[in-house]
Amino acid sequence: MQRTSYPSLSITVLFLSASVLPLHAAGSEQITSGPHSFSLPEGYTLKAVAAAPLVERPLHMCFDEEGALYVTDSSGDSRKAPVQVKDPTHRILRLVDRDGDGVFDHSTVYAENVPFPEGILVYKGDVYVAAPPHIWKFTDKDGNHVADERVSWFNGGSVDGCGNDLHGPYLAPDGYFYWTKGGFQEQSTLLGNGQRHMGRAAHIFRAKPDGSELEVVITGGMNNPVGLAFSESGERFLSGTFFDLSKPGRRDGILHAVYGGMYGRKNDRVLAQHPNTGDLLPILAQMGPAAPSGILMPRSNALGVKDALLCADFNLRRISRHKLTRSGSSYTVETGSFLESDQSDFHPTDVIEDADGSLLVANTGSWYHICCPTSKSSKPEILGAIYRIQKTDSTAPIDPRGFKLDWKKPDVSYLSDKRPVVVTRAIEALAKEENVDALRAAKAQLPAVWSLHRISGTAARKVIRKRVINGNPEVRAAAIHSAGLWRDSGALSQLTETLEADDAQLRRLAAMALGRIGDKTAVKALAEAGAKEPDPFLKHAITYALFEIGDHGNIPENHPLRGQLRRMEKMALSDPAPHSRPEIQLAEPIEVAPKQQARQQARQQARLKALSKYLSKGNPQRGKELYGNVAKSMCILCHQKGELGAHFGPDLTKIGAIRSKHDLLEAIVYPSATIARYYEMVKVSTDKGTTAGLILKDGEEKLILAAAPGAEQAIPLEEIKEATYSNISLMPQVFDGLLKPEEIADLIAYLSQAK
Repeated sequence: MQRTSYPSLSITVLFLSASVLPLHAAGSEQITSGPHSFSLPEGYTLKAVAAAPLVERPLHMCFDEEGALYVTDSSGDSRKAPVQVKDPTHRILRLVDRDGDGVFDHSTVYAENVPFPEGILVYKGDVYVAAPPHIWKFTDKDGNHVADERVSWFNGGSVDGCGNDLHGPYLAPDGYFYWTKGGFQEQSTLLGNGQRHMGRAAHIFRAKPDGSELEVVITGGMNNPVGLAFSESGERFLSGTFFDLSKPGRRDGILHAVYGGMYGRKNDRVLAQHPNTGDLLPILAQMGPAAPSGILMPRSNALGVKDALLCADFNLRRISRHKLTRSGSSYTVETGSFLESDQSDFHPTDVIEDADGSLLVANTGSWYHICCPTSKSSKPEILGAIYRIQKTDSTAPIDPRGFKLDWKKPDVSYLSDKRPVVVTRAIEALAKEENVDALRAAKAQLPAVWSLHRISGTAARKVIRKRVINGNPEVRAAAIHSAGLWRDSGALSQLTETLEADDAQLRRLAAMALGRIGDKTAVKALAEAGAKEPDPFLKHAITYALFEIGDHGNIPENHPLRGQLRRMEKMALSDPAPHSRPEIQLAEPIEVAPKQQARQQARQQARLKALSKYLSKGNPQRGKELYGNVAKSMCILCHQKGELGAHFGPDLTKIGAIRSKHDLLEAIVYPSATIARYYEMVKVSTDKGTTAGLILKDGEEKLILAAAPGAEQAIPLEEIKEATYSNISLMPQVFDGLLKPEEIADLIAYLSQAK
């Protein structure tokens, strides 16, 4: 089974705020497995199905058509990503359940010496793994389940310190590979249309499996877009970190990734060179510093979660569930916890669906701490495992992968099969021109559309055009998506008619497809639709379509979209990077003699151990009073907690959800031990001297630093000669003497309740 909407790793950049819902719903089950006590809804069960020595630190998972599970397995190497490129130590495993009891009992190494892996996809026998700067294609040529060849399927050309440059790839219902770019390193990519795309912003890219027709899907100011999930009709949902820093308690989340969209976080420098349709599009689910990674929309309803989003929240020890509700041309979401461990060393990185409808969850253990202060203590000896979630009363389905079917002569009836894996395989198997007539008559119209979509030629296009205006909304949505990808000018009349449909989602998709086709005769209908005050996503789709077509002269001067289209056109014609600055270099390690370093670490650990004895006696009420006492603790001078305090240091609104009491103790007593991402002090050198502070704004023309709240200094980008992160925190290392041990315990007790 090739992977359809399965996720990747998000273990990057974990941080100091959270948006956490109640952890355990009423009537939840409590299940013990190893050191963990798991909470999940009543009626479900969980068991470990792979652990050491079969697998040690699993990251990402994907099944092949034969039911073997391919897993990227970490070596425990938590060095910066550029170092790992030069000295790769990770591996890809192949796990097999030989006796069919749902527990894996055999493991072999498929590939060794893999750089930092951030996704896996098995497609038509080959294994694709994102390991910045490449997406590698591994091939087993002799059938012994060991990769004989690895080639670069895609080269992004950049590797930042955190390794956020690539995640994926993911196979969508439309048959394209999708992957994400993050990290803010400049990349230069030759697109399928022959144009050169350059930029630092985050993106979703897509291309056909052979690498052709490469194009940009969305753009964003976030530094770490991670996982992708797809609805059956082709809608995209993206998980990742640093989507929104506009208010306390925000940061990571899930967004509805519509074509051409521009999303947060607000980042003027990296977004300036990309035309946008107005305001940044809204985030679907605000999750705080959850570090959402793998994300999935199940195809089966065996667990009762079909059409919801399930997300592995690395930072919150849980799999969250996001129930979607249609709203205008997009969605609203209700978020809750589906699975949760009580152990801080539980770090889920992936969640995928097995052929029987059960879920597999990968816990990678506690090895990771690259750019990650929440899991800052690398503990590679604490291994992970893979777990299976099932309904308590579930029975094993017969032949869940359809091995007994005749795949040499697949029948169109396979598209109506109740087994999702069979349907997915049949979509690919039936995608041949001789099957067009049978697919036209198929009862299961939605998968038939996706099979027809994979067939070139006019016969398949004609069937798709009819589905644009005939069928249920899901079938029509898939057909519109197909017409847009093919840029099928023959569907112009059907798409124009759909602009007046009652369903706002279909109107949005029709606008998208018309923009991609680029026929000027659609401008009038699009302009009329854009004058009706549509919702943000529909307004974006219409605006972007008009921009792609480019015939702005036929849009009335007083049209509400005319001004934005002019701005987009001006931006597209301007210098893409009028001002640049050097990349901010990672701080060089502080050179300390080994014996001196050992003595220093021993002293710090001894002090932390001594202070830890007071933690159990901390009083949160006294801690609250201390927190607000500016003269005593100074907390609110730099930190924001809810609406109280200054937005300078890390947000503490939900800090108790992601940091243990020991973590908080170390952060207070030894603030430079681990510095939260984006709160590192930066040293900037110009001809006028050196300036240091936190980056308040990385703008198009100026870098604004602050050494303290209110002490801002603007530095023109063209004057910057060098910029380097510092190993020293701006938070002073004074509180162990300024506060009594009992007071530190009180303060930690108060912060620990911030959930």
